[in-house]
Order: sequence, then structure tokens, then C-alpha cells
Amino acid sequence: MGILDSSNCKSVLRTNHRNYRKLMDREEKADKDFQIFQKFISYDLFSKTDVILTYVSSEIEVDTRKIIEYSLKVGKKIAVPVSISDNFSLEFYFINSMSDLHAGYFSILEPNVDKCRFCDINKLKKYLCVVPGLAFDMSGYRLGYGKGYYDRFLKKYKCETIGFCYEMNLIDSIHKNIHDIPVNTILTENRILKVSRNERLKI
Repeated sequence: MGILDSSNCKSVLRTNHRNYRKLMDREEKADKDFQIFQKFISYDLFSKTDVILTYVSSEIEVDTRKIIEYSLKVGKKIAVPVSISDNFSLEFYFINSMSDLHAGYFSILEPNVDKCRFCDINKLKKYLCVVPGLAFDMSGYRLGYGKGYYDRFLKKYKCETIGFCYEMNLIDSIHKNIHDIPVNTILTENRILKVSRNERLKI
């Protein structure tokens, strides 16, 4: 077998980690999702943050819907991204409830821009961004979905970032390049991993 290049390696990893999530027992997933939810809302970063930017989870992702509903209930401001496919960028809009969402790009739930207020990132003083990923490594780098939406966003806006994943989706190292932006914190059902700045600078 020939040596796989980085794109092929990532493709294989995506398939493996996507399959792991698809094959997970529903009760097992619900239990792990609840453990992650509990850890997140008990984390001091959550209590200190007024604005949370977060995607709406798909069936195979760590559940963010419960987090969104709880955050709104306790008075947090929640902004959800709209994918701009022309230039692979993200725009965020504040939502007041899950009813403000509809199926958008790739059938992912996103804000109905006719109902929601635009979130001007430049005017936010402090906010937390929940970053999606199929897997994360111990340095905070992630295996995304291959389009680079969040890497472009995080390169432009410097903010506190967190990634949710199951323990089985946490690996030693992911091949990275200069365009990849790591998260500051990784949260699994078992632990909260705060990534040091020194680790994040290793490429």
C-alpha cells in the first residue's frame, strides 16, 4: 500500500469517526451527551460568558440543542451560524428559540434571517464559540468536515473556543497545516481538556 497524503489520511479519519458516531447506541449517546451538557454548564467559562456562538447539532454530533435551550432559559445570548457557500464563510444571527431555525445549507438547521437579528462579531466584547469537529487531538486541532468554514472564521476573529466530542473521538494527533486553527478547550463525557498555548503553537 502506498503512503497516504494528508488529504487521504483525513478522509479515512473522517469516515472512521463518522461511522463510530453513526453506530453508537442511542442510549449510550444520550448518556454521553448529558454528561457533556452537565460538564459544560458547570464550567466556569460558561458562567462567565454572556454570548455563545454555536452550531445546531446533527444526529451524529454531540447534542448542542439542549445546551442552546438551557442557555436561553438562563439568559445567555445565543447566536447560530448561517453558511455562505459562495465564499465558505459564516454569518451569525441571534435566536430567541429553536423555532427561529429552519433547514439551510446541507439541511443543517440555521437561523431564519428574516426573523433573527444579525450578530456583529466586531461589537462583541466577550464571547465563546463552540466549534464543531468529528474528532479533536490533544493539541486542540480538529478534524472538520472539509470545507474550512470555521478555520476562516477563527482566523478572522480571535475568541475563546471550545470543542465537544466523545472520548473515542479524541486522538493523539491530527495532521495539520498553517490554515488550521485549534480550539482552546476540548470537552468530552469524561473530562475537560484545557489546551496550553505552547501546545497550540506546535505545527
